[in-house]
Amino acid sequence: MDLLDAVARHVRRAPDAVALTDHRGTRLTYAELDSRARAAAGALAAHGVSPGDRVGLVLPRTADLFVLELAVLLAGACFTPLDQAQPPDRLRLLLDRAAVALLITDDEELAKAVGGPAVRPDALPARGGPAPRGPGARPQDPAYCLFTSGSTGTPVGTLISRAAMDVYVAAYARMVGASPGERGAQIGSPGFDVTIDELWPFLSTGASVHIASDTDRSSPRALVDWLRANRITQTYIPPLLLESIFRLDGADLSDVRLIRTGGERLAAYPPPGFPSRVLNEYGPTETVAGAMFCDVSAWSDRTVLPPIGTPLPHIRADIRDPEGRPVPPGTPGELYLGGPTVGIGYLGDDERTARRFVEVDGERCFRTGDLVRELPSGDLEFLHRIDDQVQLLGKRVELGEVQSAVTSHPAVRRAAVAAPTDGSGRAERLVCFVEWQPGHGEADAARLRAHVKGLLPDYMVPTEVHTVDRLPTTPSGKVDRAALLRRRSGLSRPAPTPQALVQVWERVLGITGLGVHSDFFLHGGDSARAVTAVTEIGLQLGLQVTARDVFIHPTPAELAERLAEETR
Repeated sequence: MDLLDAVARHVRRAPDAVALTDHRGTRLTYAELDSRARAAAGALAAHGVSPGDRVGLVLPRTADLFVLELAVLLAGACFTPLDQAQPPDRLRLLLDRAAVALLITDDEELAKAVGGPAVRPDALPARGGPAPRGPGARPQDPAYCLFTSGSTGTPVGTLISRAAMDVYVAAYARMVGASPGERGAQIGSPGFDVTIDELWPFLSTGASVHIASDTDRSSPRALVDWLRANRITQTYIPPLLLESIFRLDGADLSDVRLIRTGGERLAAYPPPGFPSRVLNEYGPTETVAGAMFCDVSAWSDRTVLPPIGTPLPHIRADIRDPEGRPVPPGTPGELYLGGPTVGIGYLGDDERTARRFVEVDGERCFRTGDLVRELPSGDLEFLHRIDDQVQLLGKRVELGEVQSAVTSHPAVRRAAVAAPTDGSGRAERLVCFVEWQPGHGEADAARLRAHVKGLLPDYMVPTEVHTVDRLPTTPSGKVDRAALLRRRSGLSRPAPTPQALVQVWERVLGITGLGVHSDFFLHGGDSARAVTAVTEIGLQLGLQVTARDVFIHPTPAELAERLAEETR
């Protein structure tokens, strides 16, 4: 595998150069990274892991996690990382669907519940024998499996081949100028494709990667301070967080020369004088990660939202109509992506794979489900989805999966989940509309949310639950989500008070003595607590707020003013 060869070259050339650091104080040189990964790879083989096998990794986001990803590749197997923050039932479901040959986790309860072969990370040798010689993995074998939300109610695992990963990592490294002098940041959650961008293009070129703590990565000011303190030269920052950094007074980004963003629509440009170049990245998990890029710092026409740009050299981007025919320039159509980084397909789902991975003019392509159009410059502009998938806080959400979790509650007869959008067309929140079973009603809403919270990650739990007598339908018999959202927008909203929001701030942050001008993020707030605050505001005050609102208006006075404008 070219990636493994590239890492090995830097081990030989600069064994004492720093490869990985993390927030616990771990500092690994390339020689130490190589020694640990090869020892662990040998141990994986001793546990019966063979080429092509999937190895589950449910671990904290530290250097150990990424050492083990490298070890799995060295063993010829397929790493399957999962975010520990997900509910236990969902982790068990994902591991069952992945059919892992071995689970590596420090969660003993999860290991017992899964029931298959499992080992703690500290039980693997930190150094010792060599990795398996010639494990026999082929270029077409899977390198990793990442799970995303599924439209039929269950998550889907996307398999990416070793060959596709090789091509992507090399192309991405060239595009961002990764080299031994670079200091990259790692802030993405385990199991999300952005971690591929953050790690492998840098370790394959002799750069160092520095892993931020959850606290440092979750608020605008804390992230800026961490980037400066660690002399980071380039980083990924999700759009919501980046737009908040754009608005910070005197944000000192010091050595950061390049910021990459993506995962959802970017709705703002860097302000005049912003010191870092900003790349807007677009790409589905099914084509590794980024497929299209736009240098928004250099984009001159700021009357339109930042485009998604042009494809990497190895990517074929076609825009086609519903019958699969090419459309004229400027005409909206579905984006098809082809090239050597197109994934293997969906794990255990041949029907979905056949529907989304199609042959076009003799080349295998992925149908993205995104409606785009070509601008006169040749760059592509994202318009909207053509199905029920949304991007919320940078993460893919299939409304059907959320709806399935809601309807699994015994008090629910029928339900629909919708995602209202902001002025830029971005999903603001998830809203649930429920037809209750006889004898049930709005008094069951809190129990319903608790039920869903036990099945889905926090970002997939609806922040609002509305009772309806009957779900409206379109002439074709489908639930009319647009009508539901219109009905919701007509609901009366109470006038907000800054003092009431102060109380929410204090409950969520666990402190007292705050005032109407107290900044949420300067008092310990982060993105996870912002989601909690949104829920509290909805449940306690009956106000419809989004996490984006909290980022943009972080004081009770500012947020109350913004909400008051909606009621005028």
